[in-house]
Amino acid sequence: MSYRALPLTCFCGEVPDRILEVGFTSDHSMVVHFWCSACSRVLFVSKPLSECQAECPEAGEEETRLETAEDTRFLESMGIAAE
Repeated sequence: MSYRALPLTCFCGEVPDRILEVGFTSDHSMVVHFWCSACSRVLFVSKPLSECQAECPEAGEEETRLETAEDTRFLESMGIAAE
């Protein structure tokens, strides 16, 4: 099974440390509730299920990873240069 990661970022540009909840609304949207420890904000991201379905990968399609700034900093701290 392949999947595409849902990119989540705060207004400050940081990636959330943890996701608090994932749910669905009565008007057929997916909601992700998360916390940004960098700026102490609680955030909600809402996306209609029709958009979610349009972003699903085709069967057999390889996963495409999106590298974040946090990933780059982590790799550089380990001595791995970004390409």
